[in-house]
Amino acid sequence: MSAQRAILARRVPPSDSPESAAQDLSGVLCGLLTSGGDDRLAAEPQSGANGYGCVPYPADDRYAFSSSTASSISAEAYAHVSHLLAETLAEGGKSMDAVLRGRVERLRAELTGILGLAGTGVGIVFSPSGTDAQLHALFLAGRRLGKPLTTITVGADQTGSGTAFTGKGQHFSARTARNRSVAKGAPIAGLSEGVAALALPLIDASGRARSESEIDAEVFEAVEGDVRRGRKVLLQAMNASKFGWRAPSDRCLDAIRERWPEAVQIVIDACQMRLGRQRIKAYLARGFIVLLTGSKFFTGPAFSGALLLPARWCDGTGPAATDGFGLEDYARQSDYPPCFAALRARLDAAPNPGQWLRWEAALQEMRRYYALPLVYRQGVLARLAEEIPALLRGSGRFEVLTAPPIASPPAFDDEEMSSPTIFPFLIKSGGGYLVDDAARVYRALRGKLPAGFPDDAAREGLRLADTVCHIGQPVKIPAPGGAPAAALRICIGARTLSQAWSEGHRSAGDCAGTILERIRTVVRKADLIAGHLDQSAASGAPRSITTGRTA
Repeated sequence: MSAQRAILARRVPPSDSPESAAQDLSGVLCGLLTSGGDDRLAAEPQSGANGYGCVPYPADDRYAFSSSTASSISAEAYAHVSHLLAETLAEGGKSMDAVLRGRVERLRAELTGILGLAGTGVGIVFSPSGTDAQLHALFLAGRRLGKPLTTITVGADQTGSGTAFTGKGQHFSARTARNRSVAKGAPIAGLSEGVAALALPLIDASGRARSESEIDAEVFEAVEGDVRRGRKVLLQAMNASKFGWRAPSDRCLDAIRERWPEAVQIVIDACQMRLGRQRIKAYLARGFIVLLTGSKFFTGPAFSGALLLPARWCDGTGPAATDGFGLEDYARQSDYPPCFAALRARLDAAPNPGQWLRWEAALQEMRRYYALPLVYRQGVLARLAEEIPALLRGSGRFEVLTAPPIASPPAFDDEEMSSPTIFPFLIKSGGGYLVDDAARVYRALRGKLPAGFPDDAAREGLRLADTVCHIGQPVKIPAPGGAPAAALRICIGARTLSQAWSEGHRSAGDCAGTILERIRTVVRKADLIAGHLDQSAASGAPRSITTGRTA
């Protein structure tokens, strides 16, 4: 019996007390929310959190600006999926697998509707994570185009570490979402044969952010070279990266699509989900595959991935995909839409309840976010984009990284997402920047600092040391001049805006002001921790911080 089946088999026994029944259901729910994925979902025994510092229950006592990485589930989403789980477990006389398959199909329809794609014929493939989704994209592109095939990844320095493996059809972890042990980096049978990979960074070795025209030229040249050599190309474009950057330009993608329609499949890495719904629709209309997640901007619990497939892939003209393909360790029958009947017949019929619940939680966050007036969302994000960099620069210790200017105007409407929502920064130290110590700052922000830790905010009645702050984990990059560095990230997610609205901040100005006060606290605590590390280094003391346990 699989781990998920064992959890579901527990059901929720009758109880004399509503409190006991709620506790039983909570145990089942937390178990499922951390199941059906790879090792990244595993909880650390001491803290109960996964490697990203997130827990499978509400943790609303923290200042959470970590949506580029991962978020703990919100109280509203937790209540929603708890109700769904109780409803599902209570359904009698039916196979639990059949009930869950029906729930997944309903989820597929609801996600299509929320994204404004109802009636377009778009197909949805679910996956445990954005990294898993890349494997599905490679499989589908290979079946449509044929091989040999080259995966060209734009922004490879600002995407997940697993992309170095998925682009070549290799296992990216030692354990798959089907809970099967594999050798990380080993080829996936039926997927890796005839596949090569090329990584194109957004920042060069000297730490310079490459211009749009430079990236466009390199992408076009790389695609042209592979096609000339008789290879097919899966071009993975970035929208948006870990820093919120986009490349190549819309103009470049359209030129490639028009020139090599039978040799190139364009895949948009939109796993951060920091793009407008009209842009998503336009990408699909052009025949692009779109990768997305519900666990980044929309702050659903990690991990929940999906691929949006152009309508023609589901009308009988897409790849039949009836042969074995080596992804049995990564896919279940209900992950693929009904139009892939032959493929679904080859896959395990048991659904993934953990994946379903994580997506249901993400959909609840999407509903809350899109219920906010567009003018409100635009106003809040525009003001935050203006003032967050100023807050960071005001410390004198942080160097803000900005995206290279975009020369060509966007071809599609990005709505409020025309404003940046990820704010990466380096921490200056001596004559350089923090690298490994940036991870210490990141972890110390998530905990309560030890008693006696210098706290220059105490005079204002604010205990920075006790404020739990969760931001985006460090990304190692070359700093300006080529020195090694690691960038931390303050991120605005959907929940940031919907929570402020629920607190009664119905004007963009009031909402932004409340959010900025919280970010000011995060910046001051980060500055405090980084200063302590600098002082420790100057005195020769060990550069470490012991923090209290956090939820």
